[in-house]
Amino acid sequence: MEQPTREATLDARILKHIRHTAKRLARQGRIPGMDADDIAQDLFLDLWRRRAAFDPSRASFATFADRVIAHRVASLLCSTARLRAERQHLSLDEGEDGAERPMLADSLPDPQAVSEADQALALDVRRFLEGLPPALRRCCDLLLTPNLRAASAEAGLHRSTIYENARRLRRLAERAGLRDYVAAPRHFDDRAGRCPA
Repeated sequence: MEQPTREATLDARILKHIRHTAKRLARQGRIPGMDADDIAQDLFLDLWRRRAAFDPSRASFATFADRVIAHRVASLLCSTARLRAERQHLSLDEGEDGAERPMLADSLPDPQAVSEADQALALDVRRFLEGLPPALRRCCDLLLTPNLRAASAEAGLHRSTIYENARRLRRLAERAGLRDYVAAPRHFDDRAGRCPA
């Protein structure tokens, strides 16, 4: 018979016990500021931290886990001021004295803000597109569609015509100084799709 190792693993029964206990405590609402996921995470973390104290000569790991979980639940339900203070919700927008202070969101950069480089690029691309002949502008619209085959059929153009116009667009964009923003063409192996002879 194998001896359990000191690094005992958590089996499905223990994880189910943690989830069930967390859901029960969350339903009862006896731990303010914590939902079922928070409680389950707390129970799991406490068990994980204490797993080094497991002694296989005293009990099985399942019994050890049940005891650790029961003790952590008792600690969470304890109504001491210190434990309640740990779980207290703090506002990031109010000072400790309740006075308003600048909001955190005000000090962070706006993720939707457009940088000067992006504005300059947009202006360069707009000028480039305005200088194109109508046939190439129409090709740009077709290249933006997710299904090039359907778009070419709808436009009444063969796909090879669209690809040739895309190559022309790439050359014109490079001459207009947009080389850094033009994607490199995809090259395929000449033997791609052929059966080896």
